[in-house]
Amino acid sequence: MIDIVDTTEHTSTTPRGSGRRPPTDTVSDVNGRHAARAARIGLLSVSLGTAGLGGAWQAAATTFPPALQVSDALSTVSGLIWLVLLAQYLRHGGARWRNLRHDLRHPGQGFTLGYVPIIGMLSAGHFSRFGITGPRWAYAVFVTVAALIAARLLAHWLTGALSATLLHPGYLLPVSSAPFVASAVASTLRLPGVADATFAVGLLYWLAFGSVILGSLVTNAPLPGPARPALTVLTIPPATGGIAWTAAHKGVFDAVSYGFAGILLFTVLLVAFLLPELRQPAFHPGLWIFSFPIAASTNFVIRWIHASALPGGPAITRILLAGATIALGLLAAATLHHRARRARPS
Repeated sequence: MIDIVDTTEHTSTTPRGSGRRPPTDTVSDVNGRHAARAARIGLLSVSLGTAGLGGAWQAAATTFPPALQVSDALSTVSGLIWLVLLAQYLRHGGARWRNLRHDLRHPGQGFTLGYVPIIGMLSAGHFSRFGITGPRWAYAVFVTVAALIAARLLAHWLTGALSATLLHPGYLLPVSSAPFVASAVASTLRLPGVADATFAVGLLYWLAFGSVILGSLVTNAPLPGPARPALTVLTIPPATGGIAWTAAHKGVFDAVSYGFAGILLFTVLLVAFLLPELRQPAFHPGLWIFSFPIAASTNFVIRWIHASALPGGPAITRILLAGATIALGLLAAATLHHRARRARPS
C-alpha cells in the first residue's frame, strides 16, 4: 500500500506558562506510532473536503443535471482516500483499544477521529440512490461510531481533563457537526425519526460547546499559529445544520432555514476578517481543514439559491461551484508540490 502520509511537525497546543503538563503517555508516544496514526487521521480532512465538495455538486444537480456525475467522481475519490488512510491508521496500531483510547484523549488531535464516521455517513448518503438497504446498514454503523466517539470525548472532557485554554473550534466537529451530518443523511435515507433525533443532539451541543469555545477564544491567549486555521470550522455547524433542516423539510426554506443562513453569512464575514491571522508561513497538509468549511458552506448556499429562486441563481451557483472547486484544486496542487519537495534528496 502506498504511504501517502506527510510527516509534518506536530505542534503542542498547551499554552506556555499555564503550568499544565501534557499527559505522560502523550509525551512518550509523540515521536512513535501515535505520530504516525495522528498524521493519517489528520489527513482525512482531504477526504472530508472532497466528500463535501461532492455534496455541493450534488446540490447543484437540480440546476445542472451533469453535476451529478462530477459529484459521483468526487465521492468515489473521497471514499478511496478514506479507505487508504483508515487502513494505514489501523496498521499502525489503531485497532488496539489502548492506542485508540490514547488517541481520543490527545488534547490537540483527539477530535479528528470524528472524521472517520462523518465521511462514512456522507458516502452512504450519496450512493443511496443506487439502492437504499445497504447504505442504511452502513449508516447505522457509522452513526453508532460517531455517537460513541462523541460521547467518549465528552466524557473525557467533562472530567476536567481538557483545559479551557486548549479549546478551539475543531472540537465542534464530533459533538455538533457530526450529528448535523447524521441528520441530513438520515433524511436522504428516509429515516425521519433518526433525522429529528440527531438534529436535536447537534443543536444542543452546538449551542453549549459553541458558547464555551467562543468564550475561550475571546478571553484566553490567541491560538498557536498552526492551530489558527481551525477557526474556519466555526462555519461548519450553521452550514451543516442548515443542510440538515432543509433536507428534513424537502428543500423548502422557512424561517429556521433563513436563520441558519443568516448565522452562516455572518460567520463567513467573521472568518473573512480573520484571514490575515490565519496565514501560515508555509504550506502544510493541515491547511486542508479549510476544505470542508468551504464545501459545506457552498452546499448550503446553493440550496438556498435554488429554494429562493433568486434572479441569476444559475449564474451564482456556477460561480460558487467554480470557486469551491478551484480552492480545493489549489489545495491538492499545493499538497502534491509539498510532497514532491520533501521527497527530494537534501
